[in-house]
Amino acid sequence: MDYGKLDARLASAVEEAARAPESRSLVVVLRLTGTPSDREIARLREAGVEARPSAATVLTGVLSPRDVDELSEEPFVMSLSLSGRRRPLSDG
Repeated sequence: MDYGKLDARLASAVEEAARAPESRSLVVVLRLTGTPSDREIARLREAGVEARPSAATVLTGVLSPRDVDELSEEPFVMSLSLSGRRRPLSDG
């Protein structure tokens, strides 16, 4: 695993989820080095990333620790981070 591409929260979550390396439970944001090729899109989809043929370079997916490990080694993946929880905007 290329820990240099993972943010601290994701690295910690991967370590905690290591008991079930195939369980898809990590909501991850991926930043790519550029527009993905057809081969790269296929690889991302295989891992559980919502990749469509487009110019998007920031994608999300629900991944297993094993998927995070494998994608961190891909040269077209710049960084991976654990998605934050969304909260409603407050009125004041």
